[in-house]
Amino acid sequence: MRNLGRLFFFLLTATLCCPTLAADPQQKKQKKISPPAPTSSENQPAKKSGKDLRSSRDVRALPVSTVFPDPAHQHQLPDLIDIAQRRNRTTRASWEKARAATAASGVVASEFYPMLAVMASYGGGFWDFNLDANNNLSGLKNQAGLLGAVFSDAIPQDISLDQKAAGFYRSLNTGAALRWMLFDFGTRAARHDASKKIALAANFAFDASHQTVAYEVTQSYYAILAARRQTAAATSSARSADEVEKAAQARFDQGLITEPSLLQARQAKAQSSYALATARSSEELAWIDLTSAMNLPPETRFPLAPANFSAIRKQLQKPIDDFIRSALNDRPDLQAKAAIVQAREAELRASRSDSLPKLSLLGVAAYNRFDTTTQNTGPLDSFGFGLQNYGGFLTVEWPVFTGFAEENRTRAADAAKAAATEELALAKEKTISEIWRAYTHAKNAIARNEAAEAFQSAARATYESMLANFEQGLVPIQDLLLARTAETQAQMLVAESEYAIASSLATLAFGSGTIQPHKKNPPPR
Repeated sequence: MRNLGRLFFFLLTATLCCPTLAADPQQKKQKKISPPAPTSSENQPAKKSGKDLRSSRDVRALPVSTVFPDPAHQHQLPDLIDIAQRRNRTTRASWEKARAATAASGVVASEFYPMLAVMASYGGGFWDFNLDANNNLSGLKNQAGLLGAVFSDAIPQDISLDQKAAGFYRSLNTGAALRWMLFDFGTRAARHDASKKIALAANFAFDASHQTVAYEVTQSYYAILAARRQTAAATSSARSADEVEKAAQARFDQGLITEPSLLQARQAKAQSSYALATARSSEELAWIDLTSAMNLPPETRFPLAPANFSAIRKQLQKPIDDFIRSALNDRPDLQAKAAIVQAREAELRASRSDSLPKLSLLGVAAYNRFDTTTQNTGPLDSFGFGLQNYGGFLTVEWPVFTGFAEENRTRAADAAKAAATEELALAKEKTISEIWRAYTHAKNAIARNEAAEAFQSAARATYESMLANFEQGLVPIQDLLLARTAETQAQMLVAESEYAIASSLATLAFGSGTIQPHKKNPPPR
């Protein structure tokens, strides 16, 4: 019985330590988690609103579309933009980034909730107990205590207690731990606010990608129309050169002009043929640019509706201040940079409050079962017991010294905020400069177009008069060729100035954030 009592005392003492030892890894694991705050308004997650954060339902992907232009339909600019945004990978990539930013904001918001972890383990092994001790319990005051209960008074004084025992054991450990951060001086709220601003910036970047696609398609569309006008002008020039060459050949056959004059007419015809080939090549390249902007195969061709350039000019009736004001208020890339500044400010607040104390609630519930066999313990060959442990704790954590890590993190957050502020100011200055440039370019293009149209009318009348007089032998062929060249040049200038108007106004709309990215029935956002 003495062996049994001593063995029971050893196993009871060792097992009582098991809950603590088993709870330590769990507690260390729980310290990595920051659960939610209670009812304090300071630590509650900010309410979502349309101004602060768009939910994931607001940022849905454009479907991977197989839509192609209808070869039987004349496509206007809004049609092309709609097809491009359904096919372009840039918008889908921006949408995925916005989704990721929204999910990251949800991860930060999870810190406001309790964190619950469950653990269970089962195993076994072999234990070997060796006791080398001398009994000297004469000075023990309370013989009715645990030692008295275990050893009783039957143990003689000052004798050897050397004992050996061994056995195989099985152990079952189960438990749950809950941690809930109650107060942290607004650290989690600031981090959550920063994540919302970053998600908002990603949504603005998504909008900016739509406008970029619309701008690229618009520029390519007007470039094709201008290339077509230039091809038409080169075709007209080739016809005029052919008329001149035929008229020169007829007069040469009649002996009315010399051979050098005939050769000059043939040279002009060959030159116009080269100009026509060049214009057609430019038109083909413009088609490739448009299909690339729309994410279509380069060989795709479809009818294009002509643009109303006279209506396009009316867009310049607003004063430049309206365009600048619209850009600073509505341009999505500027709004994204402003959201980044707000995110950096929130990160700075979080960094400053992170070094302050944090109050948490910790709860533990555990059950341990221990069963073992015994050797060298007399008649006792096995025994076991179970232990239940329930506890709750309020913990205060205060990082008093962290090797100046908190101070350096605060300096880094402050520098990041200053950099974001400067980037926003720089982007605004560049935007204003771009609007002034596009506005001035559009005004000059309109003036050039008016002069080119007048030049075209005069050059056409001059050429027709020169051709009639040449056929009557009243003017030399050199004057006729100059008149034909002037008419061709006027047609080219009209096409070029019309493209310059449309292109500069598209740049102005893009720079002011007013370019329309959708036609109708846009994909859900």
